[in-house]
Amino acid sequence: MTAPTGFLGLSHLGIVSSIGWASSIGPATAVDFDPRLITQLGAGQLPVHEPGLDELFVAARTRMTFSTDPATLSACALVIVTRDVPTDSRNVSDLSAVSALLDAAIPFLRNGVTLAVMSQIPPGFMRALGKRIKTQRPDLEFGLYYWVETLIFGRAVERYLKPERIILGCEEPGRALSADLDAAVRHFACPVFRMRYESAEMAKMAINLYLCAGVTYANTMADLCEAVGADWTEMVPALRLDQRIGPAAYIRPSLGIAGGNLERDMITLRDLGQRRGLGVDFIDAMIAVNERRAQWVERKLAEHVFRDADWPTVAVWGLAYKRNTRSTKNSVAVRILRELLGRCEVRAWDPMVTAGDIDLPVKIVGDRDEALAGADCLVVLTDWEEFAVPRAAALAAMRRRVVIDGVGIVDESRVDLEGARIVAMGRG
Repeated sequence: MTAPTGFLGLSHLGIVSSIGWASSIGPATAVDFDPRLITQLGAGQLPVHEPGLDELFVAARTRMTFSTDPATLSACALVIVTRDVPTDSRNVSDLSAVSALLDAAIPFLRNGVTLAVMSQIPPGFMRALGKRIKTQRPDLEFGLYYWVETLIFGRAVERYLKPERIILGCEEPGRALSADLDAAVRHFACPVFRMRYESAEMAKMAINLYLCAGVTYANTMADLCEAVGADWTEMVPALRLDQRIGPAAYIRPSLGIAGGNLERDMITLRDLGQRRGLGVDFIDAMIAVNERRAQWVERKLAEHVFRDADWPTVAVWGLAYKRNTRSTKNSVAVRILRELLGRCEVRAWDPMVTAGDIDLPVKIVGDRDEALAGADCLVVLTDWEEFAVPRAAALAAMRRRVVIDGVGIVDESRVDLEGARIVAMGRG
C-alpha cells in the first residue's frame, strides 16, 4: 500500500493542497490542531470557497485522513507544511502558527523523511529550520525543501493542479531531489527550478513585488487618464500586445492591493532593506500609493452623490476582497464601508459574504436587487462576474441611477444601462 503524504496545517493553502493531492496523486494525511476544523473536514464540509473545490473534495475524500495528532505523520515519507502565515494590522508576518506545528511534528518525523515547506516564509527561515531540526533530532536523516506556493485566491484549484512552474529551495541545489519529492513534482509535468533556500525565498517575494508594481502602475495611469480625458480601457489592448508587458499583466485599474499576501511581501522586503541599510524608496512609494487608493471611491462619492444629498442611500455590491472567495482579509470594500459609517445609509450585498463575516453595523441585504431599491447610487467593490450586468428593472428602482464601478466589471456597452451615470476608473 502506498504511504500517505502528510499535510501539516489546514488553512486555505493546506485544504486546497491536500485535496488536490489526494484527487490526483495519492492518499493524504492532513493534520491541524483545530478540532472543530478536523471534524468539519471529516464530515465533508469545506470552510473555504474555491471554484471546483467541492467537486474535487467529493472525489478525494476516500483517500484522505484528517487528524489533530501530529504522530500520524510518522507513517509519511513526504510531509508538506501548508499552514498559511497570518499577518497583523501592519501586514507583518506572524510565524508562530507554523512554528508551533513544526515543533509538534518534528519529534514524530520518520527517518529518511522529506519535509517540504509551502508556507509563506521570509528569507532565512529555511536554513534556520534545518539547523533547528538537526538540534532537536541529531540522528534524524531528512531532506528539507522550500516548495514555493503560487496559488491565487479564486483560482487556487486550477493553479494547484496545473502549475506553470515549480520552484524548489534546496540546501544543495546540485544534489538530486529525494525520490518522493522527485516523483511528486514530475507528476505536475511542468518546469522545475532548483535553487538555494535564500533564492527560492526571495523568488516568491520577487513575484509578488512585481505584481504590486503592475497594480500601482495601472492605478497611477488610470488617475492620469481621468485627469486629461483619456480612456485607459481603450489603451489596454494595445499595451497587452507589447511583448514587454504581455497579455496577463496586472494592468486593470483597481482599488489597490488586497488580501494580505502581496502587502505582506512588500512589508517584508521593505523591512529587510531597511535592516541592511539599503534604499527601498520604490517599495515605500508603492505602499503609500496603495494606502491611498481607496480614496478614489471617496472622491467619486463626494463628486456624484454627497454634494446632492445630505443623507444618501448607498448600495454596495461586493464585500470579499476579490471574486471567487469569501475572504474579507484586507478587503478594500470593508475599509470603505467603515469610512461611510455615520455619513449615509448603506445596504450591502455579496454572494459569499454574510453579516456574520464582517464586524460592522451595516445592513446586509438578501440579494443584489434589494440593495438598489430607492438607492442614490450603486458602488461596486468586488469584481464578481455577475456584477457586470445590473438588471434594468433593479436600476429603475433606484432614486438616482449612479453607478460607481471601483473594479472595472460593469459592462457600459449594454443598452439597458443607457441613461445611467457610470463612473469608472481611468475614463475621463
